[in-house]
Amino acid sequence: MEVQLDFVSSESLASKASVEKVAFILERIKKNVIVVLEEGLSPEEETELIEATMREIDAKDFHGIEFYRLDHRARTLRDKIASYISGRRPGLTIVGPTRMVEAIKKEPNYLSMLARGGGKKRRTSARGAGKSTKKARKRS
Repeated sequence: MEVQLDFVSSESLASKASVEKVAFILERIKKNVIVVLEEGLSPEEETELIEATMREIDAKDFHGIEFYRLDHRARTLRDKIASYISGRRPGLTIVGPTRMVEAIKKEPNYLSMLARGGGKKRRTSARGAGKSTKKARKRS
């Protein structure tokens, strides 16, 4: 089974409003594509993504999303100031259709995801996340 990953640069999303970013992500997710964002979403954008997903859920075709964030922690005062001035949210965000994400292992410095193309979802987790639900779920 095929799994498609779209790697999206921060520059390609920089000119988009929050609503446009959410629509961009959901459009791909509905086509069973896992989206990897070079930059993290803001808390407001994450909330919009969850709300939009809840409105779009359909028992037949679209069961929801799961997203995971691997944050880059600013280690020095200079890093903190630079990220504040630039408005960038350093880190990596992965958003995928609930049906495709099989298992996640998240450690402080890496994220490992097992995904299967298009089939029915069988959820297991290296961290015992429990049962998946038909809603957007955030892990950070």
